[in-house]
Amino acid sequence: MRKDVGIAGGGVSGSLLAYQLRAKDYEVTLYDIVPKYSKPCGDIVPKVYEPPVPWQEKFRIKRFLFKLDGRPISEISYSRTKWVVIDKWEWINRMRAYVRIERPEHVKRHDFIIDAKGPYDMDREVVYTTRAIIKTNRFSDVAVFEFDTKYTGFYWVFPSEEGKLNVGAGFLEEKNSRALLAGYIKENFPDAEILDLRGAPISIGAPKRKDLRIGEARGLVYPLSGEGIRPSAISAEVAYRALERASNKDEFEELMNQDRRLRRIETQIAVQRALLSLYRKSSLPSRRKLLETLMKSEVLIDAYLEDKVDPQGILESLKGVKDGVDFRKF
Repeated sequence: MRKDVGIAGGGVSGSLLAYQLRAKDYEVTLYDIVPKYSKPCGDIVPKVYEPPVPWQEKFRIKRFLFKLDGRPISEISYSRTKWVVIDKWEWINRMRAYVRIERPEHVKRHDFIIDAKGPYDMDREVVYTTRAIIKTNRFSDVAVFEFDTKYTGFYWVFPSEEGKLNVGAGFLEEKNSRALLAGYIKENFPDAEILDLRGAPISIGAPKRKDLRIGEARGLVYPLSGEGIRPSAISAEVAYRALERASNKDEFEELMNQDRRLRRIETQIAVQRALLSLYRKSSLPSRRKLLETLMKSEVLIDAYLEDKVDPQGILESLKGVKDGVDFRKF
């Protein structure tokens, strides 16, 4: 007998899990406060993962610029695509179209209820981010990270599609990221036409619990970059296989914890949280030294861009940057 599954939250992990279950004729109800998905983020995914439900690629990124306290530190270019900009809204809403969606207050009994609500239980530390999609004559295909040692976080400028940029800000010390972003856009893109402006919290700390949770609800966001699409999608794949085999909550969690891919993601996130904690406790000169060390090493930058700043990931980057990489320090 097929299980009856309820899923709270219809973002990346919730919608992908719901779609996979419905494709196998499970009874699935997706609970969400809105009929269509529209959460803002970078919509960027390293080109190392393909989801079971394909997404549309809007732009491919090969070049990256790192800036610190207003000055460029390094630039790295790849002969192959390093990141892809995806149409995340279209992808998620396409999956949601195959699933019954109810409002959260209408929740009923299910064999399993999976929590995919993201950070909105607010049971962990978050950073408040704002991003704008702008149209500008200063469009560039270079993805820019701009760090300020006074803060913990960064400004970003990513190509969104031809002629449009995704410009954003997120700093732990400043909840009003919208005001910081407005000043940054005014200074760097005076001709900008703001096409869309949205804000959202992103998980930085670990949640108080993980059981029956997937995606960002489970804490699966890389805190040094804010990237959560890939780990959330992978957690949905793992949860789908676990639900096929599990007969109760404990078996589900055991199967989740046994998965090799999920264990590595959680290890990488733990390493990033430790590095973030070290940075926050450091003096301004020490922060500057830490960031310059990262930005002046093509190996560490490569590991950062794929969120694999752990010993295994750094070794992979050491081997991977030998060919097809142009690195320049300013």
